[in-house]
Amino acid sequence: MLLSLFVNLGVQPVYLEEPRRALIAMEMQENGNYIVPRQLGDFYYKKPPVFNWLIIGSAALFGEYNRWALRLPTVLSLILTLLLLYQVGRRHLSADFGRLWALSYVFCGAIYFYFSMLGEIDIFYSLITLGSMLVFFHYEQKERWSLMFAVSYGLAAVGLLTKGLPSIPFLGLTVLSWLIYQKRWRLLFSWQHLLGIMVFVGIAGGYLALYNQYNSLDNYLADLFSESVGRTAVQNSLGRTMEHLFTFPLDTLKDTLPMSLLLLLFSTHRGIWRQIRAQPLLAFSVVVFLANFVVYWLAPGAKQRYIYMLYPLLLSVGVYAWQERGALARWRERTFQVIVGILLVVLSLGAIALNVVPAFDFLPGRVWITGLGALVFAGLAFLHFRKPALALNWLLFGLVAGRFLFAFAILPQRAHDSAGQFNTDLAHEIQAIAGEAPLYMYQDGRISYTVIYELNRLRGKTVHFNKDLEPGSFMMVPEGEFPAYEPLLEIPFHDGDFVLIQVK
Repeated sequence: MLLSLFVNLGVQPVYLEEPRRALIAMEMQENGNYIVPRQLGDFYYKKPPVFNWLIIGSAALFGEYNRWALRLPTVLSLILTLLLLYQVGRRHLSADFGRLWALSYVFCGAIYFYFSMLGEIDIFYSLITLGSMLVFFHYEQKERWSLMFAVSYGLAAVGLLTKGLPSIPFLGLTVLSWLIYQKRWRLLFSWQHLLGIMVFVGIAGGYLALYNQYNSLDNYLADLFSESVGRTAVQNSLGRTMEHLFTFPLDTLKDTLPMSLLLLLFSTHRGIWRQIRAQPLLAFSVVVFLANFVVYWLAPGAKQRYIYMLYPLLLSVGVYAWQERGALARWRERTFQVIVGILLVVLSLGAIALNVVPAFDFLPGRVWITGLGALVFAGLAFLHFRKPALALNWLLFGLVAGRFLFAFAILPQRAHDSAGQFNTDLAHEIQAIAGEAPLYMYQDGRISYTVIYELNRLRGKTVHFNKDLEPGSFMMVPEGEFPAYEPLLEIPFHDGDFVLIQVK
C-alpha cells in the first residue's frame, strides 16, 4: 500500500487547487517574504501560508516546483496519519484495532484513489486537526491536563495558520463535547486551559503580528471570515440547504467506501453500542464526530474534503464492530463476503475491458498491464472463494492492486488527454511565442492556474497582473478587449476566453 502511494505520482498534470498552492509558494520564494501570501503579485487572503511553506521545502528537496514536489507533502501527511491512528489505537484498544483503524482511513475510496494524489491542502490539514483531537483525548485519559490543553491547542493554532477559521470550531466543539460527556467541564475554568489558550494565541497572534508589519490585517481577517460564513445556510437558498441535508451524510458514506461497509453491516445493532460506550476511545470518536459533523451537515457550501479528519472517528465504530462480529447473526458476514466476491470479479472484468476502450489505445503495453491486473483480481477472487472468512484481507489486497492498475493506466491516460494536459501544452505554446519578453495577465483576469504554474516553471519567474499595456510586453487579455491588437493565441477558459497579444 505504501509503495502504491508513490507510483506515477508525478504523471498526472496539475489541476483543481494544486497550481494555486504552487503559485503562492513560488511567489513567496521569489519575493523572499514567507509571511505574506501573494498570487500573481496581489495579496492572497483566503488561506494562511503553512501549507505553502511545506511546498517550498519540498521544492527545495527536488530542486524545482515539479509535480512530485507539490504532491509529496500530501503523501507524507497520509502516512503520518496512518502512524498516528495506529499508535493511538494500539495504546487505547489493541494493536490489531490500531492496524485496521489506520488502514480504514487510507483505504477510503475518495482518499486512496483521488486526494492522496493531489498537492492540495486537505490531507495535511486533516492530519493536524485529527492530531489535535487525538492528543486531547490521549492526555485527558492520562489526566495530564497541561499537556492536554497545550499540545492540542498548539496543533489547532497550526491548523488555523494552514486553513483559517475552521480550526476554531473544530477545537472548541471537540473540547466542549468531550469534557461535558466526561463531566469534567470544570477544566474549562482551570489554569491549564488558560495555558492552552495562551499557546494558541501565542502561535496565531505571533504570525498575525508579523503579517501586520507588511500589510493591514483588515482585508486578511475579513476574507478568512467570509470564506467560512459563505458555507453556512445563512448564505444559501432553502432549496440548496434541504438538498445538502439529504445528500451530505450519503456522500460521507459513499466517500468512505468500501470501509464504510463495516460500519453499515456490523454496527447496526443495539448490542455493539453498549460495548462502544464502555471503550473510551470509541466513545470519544462518536461524541466528537457528531459534535463536529453537524456543523458541516447544516452548511450547504461544505464539501467532503472539509471533514476528512472526521472519517477515522466514524470508521472506528465499524472497525471495532467488525472485530466483535463473532456473536452476530451469520447473514451480516455472509453479505460482506458476497459483496467482496462480486467486487473482485467486477474488477477483474473491468481490467480486461480497458483493452477495448479507445481512450487507452495510446498506452504502451496495455495488454500486459490490464492482463496482469485481471489475473491478480481473479486470483484474489479464487482465494476469497476458498477462504471467505478472510474476506477483508482479500478486499484490502484488491484495493492495493486496483491502485497500481490506476497508476499504470488511468494516470497516464490523464497525462495523454485531459484538461490539465491541454493547459500544460498551452503554457508551452505561450512561452514559445513570448520567449524572454515580459509576460503579464491583464488586470485581475482569470485563466487556468495550470497555465500560470507551467509558465512560471518554464520562465523561471512568476507571472503577475498588470493594469497597463507595457510596450514590448506580451499580455493575456480578455478576448475582444483590445481589438486593435491581433490575437497571437487563444487561451480558452470556462469563465471567459482570453487571448495573447503583444503590446507595440
